[in-house]
Amino acid sequence: MAQVIPAILASTKEEFVDRVTDVFSVVKMIQIDIMDGKFVPQKTWGGPDEVFGLELPVKFEVHLMVKNPENVVLDWARAGAHRIIFHLEAAKESGAVIEKIRGLGREVGIAINPETPIAELSPWIKMIDYVLVMGVTPGASGQKFQSRALTKIKEIKSISPNIKVGVDGGVNFETAPAIVAAGADVLTAASAIFEHPDPEEAIQILSRI
Repeated sequence: MAQVIPAILASTKEEFVDRVTDVFSVVKMIQIDIMDGKFVPQKTWGGPDEVFGLELPVKFEVHLMVKNPENVVLDWARAGAHRIIFHLEAAKESGAVIEKIRGLGREVGIAINPETPIAELSPWIKMIDYVLVMGVTPGASGQKFQSRALTKIKEIKSISPNIKVGVDGGVNFETAPAIVAAGADVLTAASAIFEHPDPEEAIQILSRI
């Protein structure tokens, strides 16, 4: 049984607040997706200043799909992020980003794109708390799940059995069983939750897989 974390990818403040309201009572954490229009073509609403002022009713992690994440981790730590996830492909020096997040007292996560070999992650895996395996190319919700993510989960667990592994992108009722069977600890989902008539029910279904 995996933990379910709703991924909130919003284009306006109102959409963000609505989605938090839909799910916060049945989860321990939400994920805020941040896109800068540079690392990925899309751009999302919000930043650390806007989120700081909302006084969220649940813990949150932030998934930084941004170039040069080292420039924003301090602000997100101040905004209250429990875990800060940056993309291996976006950082100039991953070790420095890890040290900066750790120095701020936050959990450290690294996200890896579908085409990124696990060998590029291996040097850092003992220094972090969490790996987020992308099941799709980051940038848009609702894409088809890429099954090579399953192999990545197994590879990561063979290198570091105790590290927590999540999967983000293409996670739904059909793909989740194979993801959990491969060893994932966390299911991060957006469309499967927020396009369901009852988001809380969708979370409960995924939680039982």
